[in-house]
Amino acid sequence: MSQRDIMEENVPASSSESSTVDYGTLESAGTMQLDEFYDKIGFGYAQVAFWAVLSLVAILDTGEEALISLVIPYLRCEWNLTLFFEGTITVSVFLFYGISSVIFGKAADKYGRRTILLFTLGTLAVTAVFCALATDKWQFLIARTIAGACIGANFGAIVSYASEVVPFKYRSLGTSLIIFISKIGMFLTAVAAYFFLNSLGWRWFIIIVTLPVLPSLFLLLKLPESPRYLIVSGQQDYAQNAIKFMANMNGVQLNENKTVVCNQVEDIGEVRLLFEPEYKKETILLSIIYFGNILIFLSLIMFLPLAMNSQFCGGSGKTPTHECKKLSQESILKVMIIVSATVIGLVAAHAMSQVTGRIPALQVFSAIVFISCLLLYKCHSERITVIIFFVIEFSSSGLNIIIWIILLENYPTHIRTTASGFVNFWGQLGGAIGIVGVYALFYLSPYLLVTMYVVSSLMSLIGAAVFTKETRYFDVQDFRD
Repeated sequence: MSQRDIMEENVPASSSESSTVDYGTLESAGTMQLDEFYDKIGFGYAQVAFWAVLSLVAILDTGEEALISLVIPYLRCEWNLTLFFEGTITVSVFLFYGISSVIFGKAADKYGRRTILLFTLGTLAVTAVFCALATDKWQFLIARTIAGACIGANFGAIVSYASEVVPFKYRSLGTSLIIFISKIGMFLTAVAAYFFLNSLGWRWFIIIVTLPVLPSLFLLLKLPESPRYLIVSGQQDYAQNAIKFMANMNGVQLNENKTVVCNQVEDIGEVRLLFEPEYKKETILLSIIYFGNILIFLSLIMFLPLAMNSQFCGGSGKTPTHECKKLSQESILKVMIIVSATVIGLVAAHAMSQVTGRIPALQVFSAIVFISCLLLYKCHSERITVIIFFVIEFSSSGLNIIIWIILLENYPTHIRTTASGFVNFWGQLGGAIGIVGVYALFYLSPYLLVTMYVVSSLMSLIGAAVFTKETRYFDVQDFRD
């Protein structure tokens, strides 16, 4: 553990170094660290309320990610899209997703997680309407690009927010739960496509998928900002209200004779801090692993409708043709089955990381992704192909959650969302490159497309093998419990 980490998470600060809140503890005198306060009030209704609202936002975001792959075949037929423009739409979404992750990750560390979420959710609601009303491909491209920037801004803020309102020992659980529920959003989008895409059309389908934005905005307005963020950034009055809110919801009576303290940090949200000696190696390795894995995960989400609609059987199969062909109900059902693997993978990865540690789980799941991608070289029966895709989604999704657990357990509050945004940028850049690869290689040579997946999975596997630093929580679990 680094000195900076110990200062933020464990060591009581002196009065000259601390910002304080005049509420929030259960004993008669002195001060109490914020983590100790969380331990005192326990896990209760307050944490459930935060996690429920943030889960709804996460479901919305992943639904927005998945819908573009399902809508593209219909846009191709309606607007006679070229292969290049199809790729431009999808790449723009995920490229700006990555760019906004960095920009808004830094902003969330400076101005607050809740503030950023309220802004991006409002913008996302507007862009959904513009997408549904678009009369040509350029209007749709602009609206979806802005939507991509919004969901990129949201994710880092969501997981940081969720991890900062619970005792330290629940941080990995909160991360896993939020991401687990978010993947349900992908599955629900596939379910919505099965029932509404062909019957109501793609415009109404977009509106249906985006509907959670309304309750998300309303409920988020009822919640306070992260108390940890407020204290670290020196906003004492707001922190006081947030702590009172959480204690009241959990049925705990506050004693005003003690103060909750946490070190106030000057350099909030500085990217350069990610490359200090204690963080440099893990920042670089996590970026490499996430780049390779998200290249596979996101591009495969985009690729599945194309693959299922063209009877893709593997790298040695025949090269498909680019034509106007809407998705059949059978193809949508296959996509729905494969996407369900993302949820199962999250549960399995979280369970393994709790038993073996984060790093062994990271290495095992990256190995499964690599081996599964190798199997795609051969042309298989339709059933075997679906099973291989299922396993890739399972293991890739599991690898994602392990990376996010490591991110949130290893970086302190003042750079946590910045770190999330930085690593997420490289992941989304990988996703954008993967999507370019899908459109450039699928109709040219399925063999080359599979090679892209194999090389990317190998990159993640090597990064995971070199990554040997266990997270702070797993290292000190016995002590803190």
